[in-house]
Amino acid sequence: MKRWLLFFVITLVVALGAGSLAGQDSGYVLLSWHHYSLETSLWFFLLLLGVMLVAVYFLFRFSLVMLGSDWRFNEWRRSRRTARARKQTTRGLLSLALGQWPRAERLLTRSATDTDMPLINYLAAARAAYEQGKHDTTDELLSAASKSTRGADLAVGISHAQLLISRGHKEQALAVLVSLRDRYPRHSYLLKLLVRLYQDLEDWVALHELLPILGKAGKAGKIPESKLKELEEKVYLQLIDRTAKAQQSKDPVAALKKLYQSMPRHCRRQGDILLHYTDTLHELGEDEQAEVDLRNGLAYVWRDDLLLAYARLNGADARRRFLFAEKQLQERPNDPVLLLILARLALRLEQPERAREFLLMGLKLKNLPGLNAEMGKLLVQEQDHVGASRYFQQALAQQDCQSG
Repeated sequence: MKRWLLFFVITLVVALGAGSLAGQDSGYVLLSWHHYSLETSLWFFLLLLGVMLVAVYFLFRFSLVMLGSDWRFNEWRRSRRTARARKQTTRGLLSLALGQWPRAERLLTRSATDTDMPLINYLAAARAAYEQGKHDTTDELLSAASKSTRGADLAVGISHAQLLISRGHKEQALAVLVSLRDRYPRHSYLLKLLVRLYQDLEDWVALHELLPILGKAGKAGKIPESKLKELEEKVYLQLIDRTAKAQQSKDPVAALKKLYQSMPRHCRRQGDILLHYTDTLHELGEDEQAEVDLRNGLAYVWRDDLLLAYARLNGADARRRFLFAEKQLQERPNDPVLLLILARLALRLEQPERAREFLLMGLKLKNLPGLNAEMGKLLVQEQDHVGASRYFQQALAQQDCQSG
């Protein structure tokens, strides 16, 4: 459309100029050959010459058709256009890399129709237009890219989303990706972009809904298993926080338990998830439920921070917790943290001699700050302030060494 408009304007200007000149002076042309001569004005001669050139061109084309060589002429013209388009595409891509957006858009758009891979031209031109803030032109170029190559909808949509992300329009990019996901639900790169956007937007509920599909992609080898586990942990840790703090929930404890039970088994046995879940239950005053889940979890994952969380619980039956920890000591007699936990539970049961026994056993295995601090507290209760001071100093010195 623009080319025809430009051609019309140029033709109009030339016609007006020629008319003005012809009005000033019509000119004179004389052609003579033997006994024949032709006299006419200059402008009529030029018009006649133009008509003759057009006639010669069509006569030449007709001759090629009759001789069966017209396809060679067309092929030659086509190859010339293609070669020119390739050069323009190369210059356009170089301009794009240099940030020369107007030049890149012009070169890439102009050569798109004659190049071998118009999709690349239109996508690159769309980026150049987007960088200039020409959003309507960007949409037109993306539409042209989609029409230029069969099956290019996914590539065009992903490119559009990436353009939006680069400008910080994450909600709009998300709408594009969600629309693509309806048609390509298992495309791995599309899923990766969705995961990245959901994390940036902190939409953990949407990520939770996406986890089953990501799990299948992980089994198919499209997503590394380590990345998938890391994502699952992050999602469930965030959901635990949101569930506990949800103001619209009348019973956050019940909602929290429901969330935990809905997790895959390997997530319920993941140390960080189990610790955060039981700590949250403890903060909500549900120590009995936290104790049950910690006992079940410790059968599969044994960590010091889980043991310490178990000792912090304030359930009604402290003796039950003590007996459970004592039973674990039969399998792990050389665990200093377990001995520390047993000492604390023994003190709650008002069994200072048992507590002393566990603390001394633990200190023989490892000189932990917690063991020294608990021994110091025990000696304070027994009015042995000199001995207590010595253990407290050792605990502080160890903490300083660890922090340093």
